Amino acid sequence: MIKRLLSVELHKTRKICYIVPVFSAIVLILFTCMEWYLYFRQGEAGIYAGFNIIYMFLSFTMLLTISLLCSMVSETEHQAQGLKFLFATPVDRVAFYFIKAVWVIILMIGCSALIIGGFCMVWILYTDELLPFAVLVKQTFGCLAASFPVLSIQLFISLYFSNQTIPLGVGVTGAISSLFLPRITQNVLYILPWSYPSMASPFIEGYVTWIVLGIGSGLALLAAGALWFRTLEIK
Repeated sequence: MIKRLLSVELHKTRKICYIVPVFSAIVLILFTCMEWYLYFRQGEAGIYAGFNIIYMFLSFTMLLTISLLCSMVSETEHQAQGLKFLFATPVDRVAFYFIKAVWVIILMIGCSALIIGGFCMVWILYTDELLPFAVLVKQTFGCLAASFPVLSIQLFISLYFSNQTIPLGVGVTGAISSLFLPRITQNVLYILPWSYPSMASPFIEGYVTWIVLGIGSGLALLAAGALWFRTLEIK
């Protein structure tokens, strides 16, 4: 059943769902290069200062892309009234819900791979300095793993609200807040899942803790959302 649901999800996915991760990766790479060239290239860190720029904007890119994708894969069901049809069939609702999450994760893994590949290409073309590839991978995929609870929240509200304005509003607000929450001195705000992606950087001591916390809380929220979805009634 899982394989069949994945195949169905693949055929239902609109082309823009593939374009968004590519566009997000390209914009992040171009913005980082521009920001580095204009403001950071003369500093002591040289080209390595680019990793600081990635750190500043990677969480925003990840969370915004996740919000857009969750909204898009859910809007397909709302527009075609696919949920009504689904609830009238013997399809496992929990499996359906998890497949939606898995599909968004697959698209985000692709986005992360494009970010890493794009930065590697720019680095090779621009300089002969040694590329800290392990740091780049940890930074990108660590941020993605720590974004898991936000993905679970966004998928929940995107499937709950047929009008995607509310989920997108929450997603944009959360993405913007991720730029500031880790820099606030009040540690109590760190419990908010929108702070996890920025804290999951190898530049921060104990960053693995935030990755583990993100994966654990993300699974818990996803399971809670799936249980809710199983009891949902569509009129």
